[in-house]
Amino acid sequence: MVFKEYFKEDIFLKTLKELGERWLVKYVNSTLKRFPETTLPIGDDAVDILSPARLVVSVDMMVQSTDIPEGMNWRDVGYRAVTSSTSDIAAKGGRPRAYLISLALPPDMVDEEFKELWTGILEAAELYGGYVVGGDTNAGDQVIIDVVCIGEASERLIPRDGAKPRDIVAVTGLFGVEAAGLHALMKKVRKEISRRVIEKMVRPVARVKEGLALSKIASASIDSSDGLAESLYLLAESSNVGFKIDKPPVDPLAEEYSRECGVDLIDLVFYGGEEYELVLTISPDKWDLACEEVERVGGRLIEIGYVIDNPRVIEVFWNNEYIELPRKGYTHFSDHDLSR
Repeated sequence: MVFKEYFKEDIFLKTLKELGERWLVKYVNSTLKRFPETTLPIGDDAVDILSPARLVVSVDMMVQSTDIPEGMNWRDVGYRAVTSSTSDIAAKGGRPRAYLISLALPPDMVDEEFKELWTGILEAAELYGGYVVGGDTNAGDQVIIDVVCIGEASERLIPRDGAKPRDIVAVTGLFGVEAAGLHALMKKVRKEISRRVIEKMVRPVARVKEGLALSKIASASIDSSDGLAESLYLLAESSNVGFKIDKPPVDPLAEEYSRECGVDLIDLVFYGGEEYELVLTISPDKWDLACEEVERVGGRLIEIGYVIDNPRVIEVFWNNEYIELPRKGYTHFSDHDLSR
């Protein structure tokens, strides 16, 4: 960011360098709600959590240069950072309780930008029923958001390694729009459909209710933030099985974007990432119960295929034939990125 003077309604906006860390911490603390049954006050050195249940913990980091596309507003950035960490808890059948937020922020970031970022963080935490209870701040040359989500486990956590041959493979939503939205932002695609895919992309929802509903039913589960293909490969590796995907979960809006903008639909559906849906395996004799439980909490369960006894082989029915799904997609420290 280049330092300049910012004006909003004739009020001069100060940079974090001018305001200082004390202002930042005081502002953050003023926005927090006290965690239930804690004995320590807001702003203390630590937070105490009283929980009768097993705790499940996840951490996720968002780095501006690799994870925040140009054009996304700070409020949506904060929301997505919390959603990302929450999605991992949801995949295990956990319920978010507390969040620890650590931030590296450029000194020339202005206060209104920070407040927007922080508002998005608080919005997501409230949506998922958790409390922001602490964290850390530091200066850096770019925005880095590190979110620790502390959740309470249900009676059973859903592992990655429980998939068995003949289990049904299911997801909690359709795929491709997130990748389309990212492509539209990164490539600055000026079409009416760009607005529609971007609107869906910036506010994904972690499937907490669905994960809780399936905690006693699903044999294996993972979230799809690394892309549907990579999620399937990770499940296959952990469970030493393969998958036959005969009903790819293609979002019609992604299909429309693919046609209008000349982007390969299979890339949008399988290699985009950031959907935050759950990818699950369920025993056939529990399928009807699983559907009923997910519908009861307002979600949906979409059957996309089944587990095969062919370790680490993933076949997809695409263009009227089965093809072996290559393992590729965005990973840190690699060259492949759908936005390029």
